[in-house]
Amino acid sequence: MFDAIATVIDAKAKPLGRDDQRSTGQRQAEALADACGFVLAHADHATLPDAGGRRPHLNVLIRLEDLETRARSAMLDFGGRMSPASLRMLACDAAVVPIVMNGAGQPLDVGRSTRVIPDGLRRAVTARDRGCAHPGCDRTPSWCEIHHIWEWEHGGPTELNNLVSLCKVHHRLIHDSG
Repeated sequence: MFDAIATVIDAKAKPLGRDDQRSTGQRQAEALADACGFVLAHADHATLPDAGGRRPHLNVLIRLEDLETRARSAMLDFGGRMSPASLRMLACDAAVVPIVMNGAGQPLDVGRSTRVIPDGLRRAVTARDRGCAHPGCDRTPSWCEIHHIWEWEHGGPTELNNLVSLCKVHHRLIHDSG
């Protein structure tokens, strides 16, 4: 089993050209995350656990006092804290459920899951871009996510001319570069 995992990671962790400044460990971690995302997006839903088989559904936990003071971080179900930039990148291609918590860790409000990009529009972007739209990248559509060019949170419309297909590496670079 280890050999199968190592083979996938090795195949997807190669540097993406001379400008790829990621460490080997970072490339390998991103390759594993890409492989898991690929399985969620493409596997037969009957063979995956009930929680899997679709794009990530993020439960974003926000303390009430952080919400009131506009704090710049949140926590995910598995306990990891995330910066706003990381949350925005994940939210590009996931269903997000905001959960407001009180000081004692009890939920005060649970929002609804909304899909940012409808499936039909996702298919149209994939058909148009045919893979990562970053120049020189050869990642196929199955390894790509959809990104709002003009950010949705800043009023960017969810329509074909404002969406682009990017592999996870270039998607992260876009969000990290602002």
